[in-house]
Amino acid sequence: MRTRNPFVPAAIVAALTIGSLAACSSTGNTNYVSSHTPASSSSAAAGGSSDEAKSEELPSDFPKDDVPLIDGTVVVARGDKDNGWSVTVQPKGKDGFAEAKSQLEAKGYKAQPDATDSKAVYTNDKYTVAISTPGVSVTYAVTANQ
Repeated sequence: MRTRNPFVPAAIVAALTIGSLAACSSTGNTNYVSSHTPASSSSAAAGGSSDEAKSEELPSDFPKDDVPLIDGTVVVARGDKDNGWSVTVQPKGKDGFAEAKSQLEAKGYKAQPDATDSKAVYTNDKYTVAISTPGVSVTYAVTANQ
């Protein structure tokens, strides 16, 4: 029988809070540190408009094949396997949170019973994924199950 680790829910809440705050702080705060590389941040040099949204790169060890992300612009992407990942996506449409839930369920994740219209926690054998939305964007807090 599998027992629940009481640390996991606390870690998820902390990650969601940090992810939400990081997403909010990325608009206009000159103290915000971005990991844009010259290639990913210079769409004007590639012939694109300098007003186009620039997507952050996911951490190299982010489990892309196991954790589906909605289509859109990645505005925050931080973390690693040891500490978990926080990713905030600005979706192309207005139904990002519903789409995120559907994608996780289609991938075999099971929703925890305390989900709301703006926060939900999903689990499978490998990962726990907490998603939240402060409005339109969707923040994913992903931790590897041990």
